[in-house]
Amino acid sequence: MSFQIRFKMMTARAASAAMAALLLASQTPGFAGSVSAAQAEQVTEAAPGENEQLDVTSNDVPEGAKISSKQASENILKLFPMLKKATITSSQFDPNNQFPPLEYKTWDIGFQITEGNHSMGFGASVHAGTGEVLSVHLPSDLLDKQLSGSEAKLTKDEVEEQAVAFLYKAIPGLKEGAYASLGDLYQPAGQQSLFGRTEYQFAYQLKHDGLLSEAERVYISVDQSGLVTGYSRMTTAAEYPSSKPAVSAEKARQQFEDQFDVELAYISKNRLSSKQGQQYYLGYTPKDSSMVPLEANTLERFDAMTGKVITEDTVQQDKPLKGSVAAFVPAKGQRLNAQQAESLVKKSFDIPQGYKLDYSQLNKGSYWSPNNQVWSLSWSNRNANMSYMFMRDISAQVDATTGQIYSYSLYQRMGPDTAQEKPDEKNEGKSVTRTQAEKLAINSVIALVPDATEQFKLSSVLEVEDARTFIFQRYFNGIAVKDDLVQVQVLNDGTISEFYANLAATPEQLPASKEPAISYEEAKAAYLEEFKLVLAYSRYGGHGTSSGQVTPSGINLAYMPTRDDQSIYGSYEVLDANTGEWTSLYNTSSTAAQAAPSDIAGHVAEEAILNMTQHSVLVPDEQGRVFPDRVITRGDWFNYLARAVNPNLDIYYTVNGDDKLFADITPDSPYYQAVRTLIDQRWLAGADPEVSLNPQDEMTREELAVLLVRILRYEKLAGFYTMPSDLPNLVDANSITNKGAVSLSMKLGLLPSIEGRFMPARKVTVAEASQVLERLAKLQGKTDSFMTGSRLY
Repeated sequence: MSFQIRFKMMTARAASAAMAALLLASQTPGFAGSVSAAQAEQVTEAAPGENEQLDVTSNDVPEGAKISSKQASENILKLFPMLKKATITSSQFDPNNQFPPLEYKTWDIGFQITEGNHSMGFGASVHAGTGEVLSVHLPSDLLDKQLSGSEAKLTKDEVEEQAVAFLYKAIPGLKEGAYASLGDLYQPAGQQSLFGRTEYQFAYQLKHDGLLSEAERVYISVDQSGLVTGYSRMTTAAEYPSSKPAVSAEKARQQFEDQFDVELAYISKNRLSSKQGQQYYLGYTPKDSSMVPLEANTLERFDAMTGKVITEDTVQQDKPLKGSVAAFVPAKGQRLNAQQAESLVKKSFDIPQGYKLDYSQLNKGSYWSPNNQVWSLSWSNRNANMSYMFMRDISAQVDATTGQIYSYSLYQRMGPDTAQEKPDEKNEGKSVTRTQAEKLAINSVIALVPDATEQFKLSSVLEVEDARTFIFQRYFNGIAVKDDLVQVQVLNDGTISEFYANLAATPEQLPASKEPAISYEEAKAAYLEEFKLVLAYSRYGGHGTSSGQVTPSGINLAYMPTRDDQSIYGSYEVLDANTGEWTSLYNTSSTAAQAAPSDIAGHVAEEAILNMTQHSVLVPDEQGRVFPDRVITRGDWFNYLARAVNPNLDIYYTVNGDDKLFADITPDSPYYQAVRTLIDQRWLAGADPEVSLNPQDEMTREELAVLLVRILRYEKLAGFYTMPSDLPNLVDANSITNKGAVSLSMKLGLLPSIEGRFMPARKVTVAEASQVLERLAKLQGKTDSFMTGSRLY
């Protein structure tokens, strides 16, 4: 069942691994538990004797392994020969350094690159039983040396050919057709940036005994030059059942159709964008219970998280909320301070003895509260024998205006090499029933969430060994709001270990009409016509919970609903309830912007403008127009430049605090994100709240030349060209103030003259800006500083 449960990694070393593996794991469902902490990069000082490798690896095969550390390191070097230039600094068998622990034994091999007193440490892991390399992610220092002089720029299709060839090399004995590409299910929502060295990420589902397996997956990162820069392999030690089902596909299909159901929902047009003001549309989505895999021998529906059979007891069928507590009332008056926010949390949740508030920061609200300020709080028990390097024990977020608690998490801090903390004295030996836990969860929602009894219903329950998680779905006008939910986890001793409220939609953002043009019956029929049942292996369990437990893992042979018989995942498209069209559930302005603009055909800059839209530097309006001859402002240029570095500015939207970057660039400014990005790139001077940037001013060619020189870091060099003789071929050289900037911009081909004139006061248009950005992109790797060593992740 597609519960949106947020499982936590428990240890500092696990957190380190998670950060190092962000590229390959964060965007992909089901990846938890497959990356070793040895992947974490760190900068250290070289120690005496570290370059001596004689005793680091050996031919010894420890108990529980089938290969030695020497064999493991040799297998890594076969896949990544460039690592022969690195020094092997460590080898660990079964390091047990992450939570949840792996199901199999590994060798973790540490590498180091040293230049003078600077060292870059990184690692790789190898399956100690099969000898397969499981993870390698090359550090930027090594890649920069290999790729800085590369002129190659392959297409995405050419790069994927390299990825597939590497797949066969990495998995000995892999048969042709024994895998399927995850394609757009895995690719990030945005596309590659205009600036920066491009990396493409590919993911492949592997097969076992001819059937796709949810437990077997590979992630490969390949540079635009065709060099593999990262590899990660997800596998399992669980025993596979027979690939022969006891129940026929025809019978499974009949039951699937009998149980299949859809529901009307409000869906955000840009689900991954957290900018305020997003709009919703009406769409039909399958009910969660309809998308649950069917066990191929019994046709029982089982929970994809626990492997347990789903009963009516766990599917609540949208149960109304009835409680015994007062409803939430928002605070009024002045903004809450940290102590008042802490008091609200303590009033609603039991903070264990020994925990003290040791961190509080006022931040700008996340996407469900973009106009409010939110207190981020955390408590720690410094007397406990645990590491505090990467995580805190208890955290909460509280709206500083309304007092609403958005989240609360209690970490029991259970992981490798640690002992679980003793429960709070008042809860020790206590055990609550399912009914009691549900009542506690419902009361918490009523007391902490605005209009909870009118807008929320209990939709499902997930039960693991020591906790129950209750999921509450939000409704407006009797229609579900996709992704708006509240989640409450109650431990068996009655402690609430997690509370999470995601309330993004406002009534103003919803469509005026709640009556769909497509009927329920038509929508259900459309889905059934599209969906297939694929016989495959479904993985369950193996997840760490915030209470420190690990759900048992296993493999089921199952019939899994999907729209693609080469996939084991359901559908990332929904049926628009008014148009009847299939719409991407993860549609964003970035992906939508890749269509060719409607107003550039035949324009002299057509090719450049099309290139900018394909990289989301330019975003057409709803009619597909970019207005190529429109004069741009300074703010427009800032946005173009920032999106050339990160085309996904609209998707990942974060603003901390009330930082005013410049007098006219506040967090509410449409240029805030862009300006912050350009400051980070050092393409704009550091923030100064007393200085104005004047983003509304129209951009001239001379001003653009000055900004280009700053991007290239040639400001001081430009100071040597101050005479008209430095621009000998320009009729209007005397009218140019910043002669050095103009001279360099012309010499580099960025801003060529126009019929013997530079025309410094002429205004820059969308078309000309597109041409300049395209030329600038082609300078990468040809200057000493522009985008040197930069890669897109």
